[in-house]
Amino acid sequence: MPSARRDMPYYRSQFKKCAVVGNGGILKNSRCGREINSADFVFRCNLPPISEKYTMDVGVKTDVVTVNPSIITERFHKLEKWRRPFYRVLQVYENASVLLPAFYNTRNTDVSIRVKYVLDDFESPQAVYYFHPQYLVNVSRYWLSLGVRAKRISTGLILATAALELCEEVHLFGFWAFPMNPSGLYITHHYYDNVKPRPGFHAMPSEIFNFLHLHSRGILRVHTGTCSCC
Repeated sequence: MPSARRDMPYYRSQFKKCAVVGNGGILKNSRCGREINSADFVFRCNLPPISEKYTMDVGVKTDVVTVNPSIITERFHKLEKWRRPFYRVLQVYENASVLLPAFYNTRNTDVSIRVKYVLDDFESPQAVYYFHPQYLVNVSRYWLSLGVRAKRISTGLILATAALELCEEVHLFGFWAFPMNPSGLYITHHYYDNVKPRPGFHAMPSEIFNFLHLHSRGILRVHTGTCSCC
């Protein structure tokens, strides 16, 4: 696995049990909220809704939440005018750290740095961190060597990689890339909507097959059914 930056506030195998929560429709009606909340550390992808409507399925505990710069551009107008709506969204995750790929390409840098300014302006205790660009390159190369051929690997795959470095036990929730669940029932793309991703951008089926391979080897656990605790 590619190594994390030494100056990050986390270190290898720091956490016993981690949950990486994707946004897949496989989470809907899963009743996995309590199990997710029981993890020692919880990663979430790209500002997903965790309101009371979804709590039973996805939980609320959040230690790190990522923000794709495209979300800031499209939903919050690059934070160039009104910043409070974005701040209110981040408050939902309480004291979770905010993680962005600020230096992955030059288009992301300015808008990602504005996130830190917003939190500073509102005197928020939430910390902002940026992926080291070389770390993202190393992660992409690693998974490419395992057959994940995509224009860009998904945020979920990056977080799962980090979790495998930082946690003794890794549980994946909400990771699925198919229109039907393992029981053959049709599911929505996300647990909160059915908006499809841009075609040809990620290689989600390949990512999932790799996760299932790791699951079969006991390296991590992929949750695809209903959780026993509710």
